[in-house]
Amino acid sequence: MRKINRIWYVICLVAGLSLFITVYPFRSEVEAKAWFRYASKYDRARSKMIANEAARTGTIMQNLAKANTLKQEFLQVEPPTEDEVVSVLRSPNRKLQRVGLAAMCLRPIETDQLIELILEFLQDPDRDFRLYAAFSLDAFTEFPESKKAELGRQLLEIIKKEEEKGLFLQEFSLLATFPSEEAVVFLTEQLMKEGKDNLHFRYFAFDALKKMGDSFYDEAAEYVNKHSSPEIKREILEWENSWERINTPTGKR
Repeated sequence: MRKINRIWYVICLVAGLSLFITVYPFRSEVEAKAWFRYASKYDRARSKMIANEAARTGTIMQNLAKANTLKQEFLQVEPPTEDEVVSVLRSPNRKLQRVGLAAMCLRPIETDQLIELILEFLQDPDRDFRLYAAFSLDAFTEFPESKKAELGRQLLEIIKKEEEKGLFLQEFSLLATFPSEEAVVFLTEQLMKEGKDNLHFRYFAFDALKKMGDSFYDEAAEYVNKHSSPEIKREILEWENSWERINTPTGKR
């Protein structure tokens, strides 16, 4: 019996060492990469910036300048490979996941696999993870045309589910990338919400609708003009005038 126990002990020990040798060196190699170090520094600086703002210490401009400096340093080093980013995002280690999301926020790797992974993080219980995911997707320069409709549907479903947890303004910008009748209905609802607390959401809903194009915006504007309060109508008229000034040929920035 003792002999059998010793044999099982040796088997378990060998299996454990094999797993350690297989996993740990790769994890160490990734963490040693310059991109990982700068993404980690960026994440720490961002966390500090949020803490400072909450405590009303430091200045916003100083915090933004430091974050931007780290972003530029990140962009100058060799970028991560898709395999490296996928590995850290799928790691059970939340710190590694967070740094991976920070890296994607700074310079996303635009592949179908990573789109799906980031959509998963957009539903994460941790608010910071969700925000990183939103910024990461917003940094994408293009999405596969054949998958835009499905991605837009997935995104809208996720945002609706997360609404009670508090929407991110960045999520409105994401919806502008995937125009649809369903997205117009949702953004119009946001545009109709009364109160000062909803001012930013109203504006970002307006901005997203304008970016979708005239046909989508006009549909929303017609509904709002029929059903909203005089205050919201005046507010939207001011935004429309400002939008026209900025986006006419002589007023473009």
